[in-house]
Amino acid sequence: MESIFIVVIILVVFFLVVQKKYLKQDDLKDSAYKKKGALLNMKESAFYNALISAVGNQGVVMPKVAMTTVITPMAENKNEWFIANNRIAKSYFDYVVCDPRTLEPRVVIELDNGKELSKGKRDREKLLLHVCKSAGLPLIGTSVKHSYQVGRLRRLLATHIDLIEPEKEVRFCKKCGSPMVIKTANQGEFKGRRFFTCSRQPLCTYTENYNVVFDEESE
Repeated sequence: MESIFIVVIILVVFFLVVQKKYLKQDDLKDSAYKKKGALLNMKESAFYNALISAVGNQGVVMPKVAMTTVITPMAENKNEWFIANNRIAKSYFDYVVCDPRTLEPRVVIELDNGKELSKGKRDREKLLLHVCKSAGLPLIGTSVKHSYQVGRLRRLLATHIDLIEPEKEVRFCKKCGSPMVIKTANQGEFKGRRFFTCSRQPLCTYTENYNVVFDEESE
């Protein structure tokens, strides 16, 4: 009688395990997904391209990195750790420049989109300043209007990354964010004159006069 009871228990447990497994599979089959699109918008992508050019081989640029991937709370007990971790759980760094060999974070860069300073934006800035200062992580703030000023970015980064040296300005397409190349007109009234054109031509036809002046840097 005992053996029959044990067999019944085993069969019931087996049935429950199998049922749970198949229910899980059915739940997954009911869920459909699609791509959200590009990870960065046009302005963010343009800045990303400029940042890569500024960093060169001296670092690896990673966009939209979760704060919890880069930093962790210093707490005396689990409750304090949970509260501190919860504060950063849904936040991210706009860009993180890492060591090219170890991928250890070296500099955090925040891109100001130029929008009005709302409560959410103020809270984010306050959090960024606090966590970076607490973790001893350099924080650089830059604005959208400087997105194409690679020379300016180099100067900012050179303060924190010794091997980076400021160089001459490099231009990026204001339509798609791709690097621009210098060409010389070989016909027409502007024959012999130099101009900038998007490196993605013919997909992108944006051009600029060679003598276009960039936005002035803020003092």
